[in-house]
Amino acid sequence: MKQIAYGAVVVTIVAGIGSSLWIWNTRADAQEFPAEATQTEVPVFVPLHIAEASNGLNARTFIGRVEAQRTVDIAFQVGGQVIDISPSEGERVAAGTVIATLDDTDFRLALDRAEAVVELARSEEARVTELVDRAVAPTAQLERARAELRQAEVALSQARRALDQTVIVAPFDANVARRLIETYANVSPTAPVLRLQDVSTLLVAISLPEDLAVLARTAPDDFEATARFPGIPGTILSLDLARFVTEVDPVAQTYSVKLALRDPDPRILPGMTATVTIRPRQSATAVMVPVSAIDTTSAPKPRVWAVDGEGRAHAREVELGLPQGDLIPVLTGLISGERIVSAGWWQMRDGTLVHPATF
Repeated sequence: MKQIAYGAVVVTIVAGIGSSLWIWNTRADAQEFPAEATQTEVPVFVPLHIAEASNGLNARTFIGRVEAQRTVDIAFQVGGQVIDISPSEGERVAAGTVIATLDDTDFRLALDRAEAVVELARSEEARVTELVDRAVAPTAQLERARAELRQAEVALSQARRALDQTVIVAPFDANVARRLIETYANVSPTAPVLRLQDVSTLLVAISLPEDLAVLARTAPDDFEATARFPGIPGTILSLDLARFVTEVDPVAQTYSVKLALRDPDPRILPGMTATVTIRPRQSATAVMVPVSAIDTTSAPKPRVWAVDGEGRAHAREVELGLPQGDLIPVLTGLISGERIVSAGWWQMRDGTLVHPATF
Protein backbone atom coordinates (compact mmCIF):
# COMPACT_ATOMS: atom_id res chain seq x y z
CA MET A 1 0.00 0.00 0.00
CA LYS A 2 2.81 2.41 0.85
CA GLN A 3 4.40 1.70 -2.54
CA ILE A 4 1.15 2.51 -4.36
CA ALA A 5 0.70 5.77 -2.45
CA TYR A 6 4.27 6.77 -3.12
CA GLY A 7 3.81 6.15 -6.84
CA ALA A 8 0.71 8.32 -6.95
CA VAL A 9 2.60 11.16 -5.35
CA VAL A 10 5.38 10.88 -7.91
CA VAL A 11 2.89 10.91 -10.78
CA THR A 12 1.21 14.05 -9.41
CA ILE A 13 4.53 15.86 -9.05
CA VAL A 14 5.56 14.96 -12.60
CA ALA A 15 2.19 16.12 -13.97
CA GLY A 16 2.51 19.42 -12.18
CA ILE A 17 6.01 19.98 -13.52
CA GLY A 18 4.83 19.17 -17.06
CA SER A 19 1.92 21.58 -16.78
CA SER A 20 4.20 24.37 -15.59
CA LEU A 21 6.61 23.72 -18.42
CA TRP A 22 3.73 23.88 -20.97
CA ILE A 23 2.51 27.22 -19.58
CA TRP A 24 6.07 28.60 -19.58
CA ASN A 25 6.61 27.45 -23.16
CA THR A 26 3.30 28.98 -24.24
CA ARG A 27 4.24 32.37 -22.79
CA ALA A 28 7.67 32.13 -24.37
CA ASP A 29 6.09 31.36 -27.73
CA ALA A 30 3.74 34.31 -27.30
CA GLN A 31 6.67 36.61 -26.66
CA GLU A 32 8.70 35.16 -29.49
CA PHE A 33 5.79 35.21 -31.96
CA PRO A 34 3.52 38.24 -31.09
CA ALA A 35 -0.02 38.40 -32.53
CA GLU A 36 -0.36 40.09 -35.93
CA ALA A 37 -0.99 43.83 -35.80
CA THR A 38 -4.51 45.18 -36.24
CA GLN A 39 -5.65 44.94 -39.85
CA THR A 40 -4.59 47.99 -41.98
CA GLU A 41 -7.30 50.82 -42.14
CA VAL A 42 -8.92 51.12 -45.55
CA PRO A 43 -9.21 54.77 -46.70
CA VAL A 44 -12.29 56.21 -48.36
CA PHE A 45 -11.66 57.59 -51.82
CA VAL A 46 -13.48 60.89 -52.35
CA PRO A 47 -12.84 64.01 -54.47
CA LEU A 48 -11.14 66.80 -52.56
CA HIS A 49 -11.24 70.56 -53.11
CA ILE A 50 -8.89 73.28 -51.92
CA ALA A 51 -10.88 76.27 -50.69
CA GLU A 52 -9.75 79.51 -52.33
CA ALA A 53 -10.66 83.11 -51.66
CA SER A 54 -11.65 85.46 -54.47
CA ASN A 55 -12.51 89.14 -54.56
CA GLY A 56 -16.09 90.21 -55.09
CA LEU A 57 -17.55 86.80 -54.36
CA ASN A 58 -20.18 88.27 -52.04
CA ALA A 59 -22.15 89.23 -55.15
CA ARG A 60 -25.64 87.80 -55.34
CA THR A 61 -27.64 87.13 -58.44
CA PHE A 62 -31.41 87.29 -58.88
CA ILE A 63 -33.80 86.79 -61.76
CA GLY A 64 -36.04 89.79 -62.38
CA ARG A 65 -38.57 91.08 -64.85
CA VAL A 66 -38.69 94.43 -66.63
CA GLU A 67 -41.70 96.60 -65.85
CA ALA A 68 -42.94 99.95 -67.07
CA GLN A 69 -42.92 102.80 -64.59
CA ARG A 70 -46.70 102.62 -64.73
CA THR A 71 -49.27 100.71 -66.76
CA VAL A 72 -52.75 102.14 -67.19
CA ASP A 73 -55.91 100.78 -68.81
CA ILE A 74 -57.59 103.79 -70.43
CA ALA A 75 -61.40 103.86 -70.61
CA PHE A 76 -64.22 106.21 -71.64
CA GLN A 77 -66.20 107.67 -68.76
CA VAL A 78 -69.37 107.62 -70.90
CA GLY A 79 -70.88 104.89 -73.02
CA GLY A 80 -71.34 104.85 -76.77
CA GLN A 81 -70.03 103.57 -80.07
CA VAL A 82 -66.30 103.79 -80.75
CA ILE A 83 -65.68 105.43 -84.11
CA ASP A 84 -61.89 105.69 -83.97
CA ILE A 85 -58.92 104.18 -82.14
CA SER A 86 -55.92 105.91 -83.64
CA PRO A 87 -52.76 104.18 -82.41
CA SER A 88 -51.84 100.59 -83.18
CA GLU A 89 -50.26 98.20 -80.71
CA GLY A 90 -46.62 98.98 -80.05
CA GLU A 91 -46.95 102.58 -81.24
CA ARG A 92 -45.55 105.39 -79.11
CA VAL A 93 -47.86 108.35 -78.46
CA ALA A 94 -47.13 111.75 -76.96
CA ALA A 95 -48.99 113.22 -74.01
CA GLY A 96 -52.16 115.04 -75.15
CA THR A 97 -52.56 113.04 -78.37
CA VAL A 98 -56.14 111.97 -79.19
CA ILE A 99 -56.11 108.18 -79.14
CA ALA A 100 -59.81 107.19 -79.16
CA THR A 101 -63.19 108.84 -79.87
CA LEU A 102 -66.86 107.97 -79.53
CA ASP A 103 -69.77 108.95 -81.73
CA ASP A 104 -70.65 112.31 -80.14
CA THR A 105 -73.92 113.12 -81.96
CA ASP A 106 -76.18 112.50 -78.99
CA PHE A 107 -73.79 114.34 -76.67
CA ARG A 108 -73.80 117.44 -78.91
CA LEU A 109 -77.59 117.42 -79.01
CA ALA A 110 -77.67 117.16 -75.23
CA LEU A 111 -75.30 120.13 -75.03
CA ASP A 112 -77.50 122.20 -77.37
CA ARG A 113 -80.53 121.38 -75.25
CA ALA A 114 -78.70 122.36 -72.04
CA GLU A 115 -77.61 125.66 -73.60
CA ALA A 116 -81.19 126.41 -74.61
CA VAL A 117 -82.43 125.68 -71.10
CA VAL A 118 -79.81 128.02 -69.66
CA GLU A 119 -80.84 130.83 -72.03
CA LEU A 120 -84.45 130.37 -71.04
CA ALA A 121 -83.56 130.35 -67.32
CA ARG A 122 -81.53 133.53 -67.71
CA SER A 123 -84.38 135.29 -69.45
CA GLU A 124 -86.79 134.20 -66.73
CA GLU A 125 -84.37 135.34 -64.02
CA ALA A 126 -84.03 138.75 -65.71
CA ARG A 127 -87.83 139.15 -66.09
CA VAL A 128 -88.52 138.23 -62.45
CA THR A 129 -85.75 140.57 -61.26
CA GLU A 130 -87.42 143.46 -63.07
CA LEU A 131 -90.80 142.59 -61.55
CA VAL A 132 -89.30 142.42 -58.08
CA ASP A 133 -87.63 145.78 -58.59
CA ARG A 134 -91.04 147.21 -59.51
CA ALA A 135 -92.53 145.50 -56.45
CA VAL A 136 -94.87 143.57 -58.69
CA ALA A 137 -93.52 140.08 -57.88
CA PRO A 138 -92.49 138.61 -54.52
CA THR A 139 -88.83 138.03 -53.64
CA ALA A 140 -89.48 134.27 -53.33
CA GLN A 141 -90.28 134.13 -57.03
CA LEU A 142 -86.90 135.70 -57.82
CA GLU A 143 -85.10 133.24 -55.59
CA ARG A 144 -86.84 130.36 -57.38
CA ALA A 145 -85.84 131.76 -60.78
CA ARG A 146 -82.23 132.09 -59.73
CA ALA A 147 -82.19 128.50 -58.41
CA GLU A 148 -83.58 127.23 -61.71
CA LEU A 149 -80.91 129.19 -63.56
CA ARG A 150 -78.24 127.66 -61.37
CA GLN A 151 -79.58 124.17 -62.02
CA ALA A 152 -79.61 124.83 -65.76
CA GLU A 153 -76.01 126.01 -65.63
CA VAL A 154 -74.98 122.83 -63.78
CA ALA A 155 -76.75 120.72 -66.41
CA LEU A 156 -74.91 122.66 -69.10
CA SER A 157 -71.56 121.96 -67.42
CA GLN A 158 -72.44 118.26 -67.24
CA ALA A 159 -73.35 118.20 -70.93
CA ARG A 160 -70.06 119.86 -71.86
CA ARG A 161 -68.14 117.41 -69.67
CA ALA A 162 -69.94 114.43 -71.22
CA LEU A 163 -69.07 115.73 -74.70
CA ASP A 164 -65.43 116.14 -73.70
CA GLN A 165 -65.41 112.57 -72.42
CA THR A 166 -66.21 111.20 -75.87
CA VAL A 167 -62.52 111.76 -76.61
CA ILE A 168 -59.55 110.10 -74.89
CA VAL A 169 -56.17 111.79 -74.95
CA ALA A 170 -52.89 110.20 -73.83
CA PRO A 171 -52.24 111.32 -70.24
CA PHE A 172 -48.46 110.87 -70.64
CA ASP A 173 -45.87 109.86 -73.20
CA ALA A 174 -46.59 106.17 -73.56
CA ASN A 175 -46.35 102.99 -75.55
CA VAL A 176 -49.61 101.37 -76.60
CA ALA A 177 -49.24 97.90 -75.16
CA ARG A 178 -52.59 96.54 -76.30
CA ARG A 179 -55.85 97.51 -77.93
CA LEU A 180 -58.61 96.06 -75.78
CA ILE A 181 -61.51 96.90 -78.10
CA GLU A 182 -61.98 97.51 -81.80
CA THR A 183 -63.52 100.36 -83.79
CA TYR A 184 -67.34 100.49 -84.07
CA ALA A 185 -67.82 98.42 -80.94
CA ASN A 186 -70.21 99.72 -78.31
CA VAL A 187 -68.62 100.29 -74.93
CA SER A 188 -70.03 100.93 -71.51
CA PRO A 189 -68.55 103.53 -69.16
CA THR A 190 -65.19 102.54 -67.58
CA ALA A 191 -64.70 99.58 -69.98
CA PRO A 192 -60.95 99.53 -70.86
CA VAL A 193 -60.13 100.51 -74.42
CA LEU A 194 -56.32 100.79 -74.54
CA ARG A 195 -53.48 99.69 -72.27
CA LEU A 196 -50.74 102.30 -72.03
CA GLN A 197 -47.25 101.89 -70.60
CA ASP A 198 -45.14 104.74 -69.30
CA VAL A 199 -41.65 103.72 -70.42
CA SER A 200 -39.91 106.98 -69.59
CA THR A 201 -38.32 104.92 -66.81
CA LEU A 202 -38.01 101.15 -66.92
CA LEU A 203 -37.94 99.14 -63.72
CA VAL A 204 -36.58 95.68 -62.95
CA ALA A 205 -38.54 93.89 -60.22
CA ILE A 206 -36.78 91.31 -58.05
CA SER A 207 -37.43 89.59 -54.71
CA LEU A 208 -34.80 89.96 -51.98
CA PRO A 209 -34.30 87.68 -48.97
CA GLU A 210 -34.49 89.20 -45.51
CA ASP A 211 -30.76 89.69 -44.97
CA LEU A 212 -30.21 91.60 -48.19
CA ALA A 213 -33.52 93.46 -47.88
CA VAL A 214 -32.31 94.96 -44.61
CA LEU A 215 -29.14 96.19 -46.30
CA ALA A 216 -31.10 97.55 -49.25
CA ARG A 217 -33.21 99.64 -46.86
CA THR A 218 -30.48 100.81 -44.48
CA ALA A 219 -27.37 101.11 -46.66
CA PRO A 220 -28.35 101.19 -50.35
CA ASP A 221 -25.29 103.26 -51.26
CA ASP A 222 -22.97 100.48 -50.09
CA PHE A 223 -24.05 98.25 -52.95
CA GLU A 224 -24.23 98.45 -56.70
CA ALA A 225 -26.61 96.60 -58.98
CA THR A 226 -26.33 95.72 -62.66
CA ALA A 227 -28.63 93.90 -65.06
CA ARG A 228 -27.96 91.59 -67.98
CA PHE A 229 -30.60 90.64 -70.53
CA PRO A 230 -30.74 87.25 -72.27
CA GLY A 231 -32.38 88.83 -75.29
CA ILE A 232 -29.57 91.39 -75.67
CA PRO A 233 -26.28 89.53 -75.18
CA GLY A 234 -23.37 91.60 -73.94
CA THR A 235 -25.52 94.41 -72.59
CA ILE A 236 -24.93 95.29 -68.93
CA LEU A 237 -26.80 98.26 -67.48
CA SER A 238 -26.57 99.94 -64.08
CA LEU A 239 -29.56 100.03 -61.74
CA ASP A 240 -30.69 102.39 -58.99
CA LEU A 241 -33.06 101.55 -56.15
CA ALA A 242 -36.49 102.99 -57.01
CA ARG A 243 -39.16 101.31 -54.90
CA PHE A 244 -39.20 99.02 -51.89
CA VAL A 245 -42.32 97.11 -50.84
CA THR A 246 -42.17 96.69 -47.07
CA GLU A 247 -44.87 94.01 -47.00
CA VAL A 248 -43.23 90.58 -46.99
CA ASP A 249 -44.31 87.73 -49.24
CA PRO A 250 -45.92 85.34 -46.73
CA VAL A 251 -44.84 82.24 -48.65
CA ALA A 252 -41.33 83.01 -49.90
CA GLN A 253 -40.50 85.38 -47.01
CA THR A 254 -38.99 87.86 -49.48
CA TYR A 255 -39.47 91.56 -50.19
CA SER A 256 -40.30 93.01 -53.59
CA VAL A 257 -37.78 95.59 -54.78
CA LYS A 258 -37.85 97.58 -58.00
CA LEU A 259 -34.67 98.95 -59.51
CA ALA A 260 -34.64 101.65 -62.18
CA LEU A 261 -32.48 101.36 -65.29
CA ARG A 262 -30.09 104.28 -65.20
CA ASP A 263 -29.63 104.46 -68.98
CA PRO A 264 -32.56 102.69 -70.67
CA ASP A 265 -31.89 100.88 -73.93
CA PRO A 266 -34.69 101.25 -76.53
CA ARG A 267 -34.36 97.53 -77.25
CA ILE A 268 -35.47 96.67 -73.71
CA LEU A 269 -39.21 96.18 -73.38
CA PRO A 270 -41.52 95.57 -70.41
CA GLY A 271 -41.90 91.86 -69.69
CA MET A 272 -38.32 90.91 -70.58
CA THR A 273 -36.35 88.89 -68.06
CA ALA A 274 -33.16 90.21 -66.53
CA THR A 275 -30.35 88.78 -64.43
CA VAL A 276 -29.63 91.24 -61.63
CA THR A 277 -26.30 91.12 -59.81
CA ILE A 278 -25.90 92.96 -56.50
CA ARG A 279 -22.42 93.34 -55.04
CA PRO A 280 -20.70 95.55 -52.46
CA ARG A 281 -19.10 98.68 -53.86
CA GLN A 282 -15.96 97.81 -51.88
CA SER A 283 -14.34 94.56 -52.93
CA ALA A 284 -14.96 91.77 -50.43
CA THR A 285 -13.28 88.38 -50.04
CA ALA A 286 -15.09 85.09 -49.54
CA VAL A 287 -14.05 81.45 -49.61
CA MET A 288 -15.83 79.57 -52.37
CA VAL A 289 -16.55 75.85 -52.26
CA PRO A 290 -18.63 73.52 -54.45
CA VAL A 291 -22.28 73.27 -53.50
CA SER A 292 -21.84 69.48 -53.43
CA ALA A 293 -19.43 69.86 -50.48
CA ILE A 294 -22.11 71.17 -48.12
CA ASP A 295 -23.44 68.61 -45.65
CA THR A 296 -26.93 69.86 -44.78
CA THR A 297 -28.66 66.67 -43.63
CA SER A 298 -26.80 65.30 -40.63
CA ALA A 299 -26.56 68.38 -38.38
CA PRO A 300 -28.69 71.41 -37.40
CA LYS A 301 -26.26 73.73 -39.18
CA PRO A 302 -24.59 73.24 -42.55
CA ARG A 303 -21.15 71.64 -42.39
CA VAL A 304 -18.17 70.84 -44.56
CA TRP A 305 -15.70 68.03 -43.98
CA ALA A 306 -12.21 69.51 -43.66
CA VAL A 307 -9.21 67.22 -44.20
CA ASP A 308 -6.25 67.61 -41.84
CA GLY A 309 -2.56 67.03 -42.55
CA GLU A 310 -2.85 63.31 -41.83
CA GLY A 311 -5.62 62.88 -44.38
CA ARG A 312 -8.47 62.55 -41.87
CA ALA A 313 -11.82 64.29 -42.30
CA HIS A 314 -13.44 66.31 -39.54
CA ALA A 315 -16.83 68.06 -39.62
CA ARG A 316 -16.77 71.86 -39.55
CA GLU A 317 -19.86 74.04 -39.09
CA VAL A 318 -19.98 76.95 -41.54
CA GLU A 319 -22.06 80.01 -42.39
CA LEU A 320 -23.05 80.25 -46.03
CA GLY A 321 -23.96 82.95 -48.52
CA LEU A 322 -26.20 82.44 -51.53
CA PRO A 323 -25.13 79.91 -54.19
CA GLN A 324 -23.55 81.27 -57.36
CA GLY A 325 -23.91 78.57 -59.97
CA ASP A 326 -22.04 75.47 -58.80
CA LEU A 327 -20.20 77.39 -56.06
CA ILE A 328 -21.31 78.79 -52.73
CA PRO A 329 -19.51 81.33 -50.51
CA VAL A 330 -18.48 80.25 -47.01
CA LEU A 331 -18.65 83.33 -44.82
CA THR A 332 -17.29 81.80 -41.61
CA GLY A 333 -15.85 78.46 -40.53
CA LEU A 334 -13.31 77.90 -43.31
CA ILE A 335 -10.15 79.62 -44.43
CA SER A 336 -8.45 79.78 -47.78
CA GLY A 337 -6.11 76.88 -48.54
CA GLU A 338 -7.90 74.23 -46.50
CA ARG A 339 -8.79 70.92 -48.13
CA ILE A 340 -12.37 69.72 -47.94
CA VAL A 341 -14.37 66.75 -49.18
CA SER A 342 -16.16 68.06 -52.26
CA ALA A 343 -18.51 65.10 -52.72
CA GLY A 344 -19.42 61.90 -50.92
CA TRP A 345 -19.63 63.51 -47.48
CA TRP A 346 -22.33 60.98 -46.49
CA GLN A 347 -19.53 58.39 -46.15
CA MET A 348 -17.69 60.47 -43.57
CA ARG A 349 -17.30 59.89 -39.85
CA ASP A 350 -15.13 62.03 -37.61
CA GLY A 351 -11.55 61.02 -38.30
CA THR A 352 -12.27 59.03 -41.46
CA LEU A 353 -9.11 58.48 -43.49
CA VAL A 354 -9.60 59.81 -47.00
CA HIS A 355 -7.64 59.64 -50.22
CA PRO A 356 -8.21 61.93 -53.21
CA ALA A 357 -10.21 60.50 -56.08
CA THR A 358 -11.97 61.79 -59.17
CA PHE A 359 -15.36 60.72 -60.43
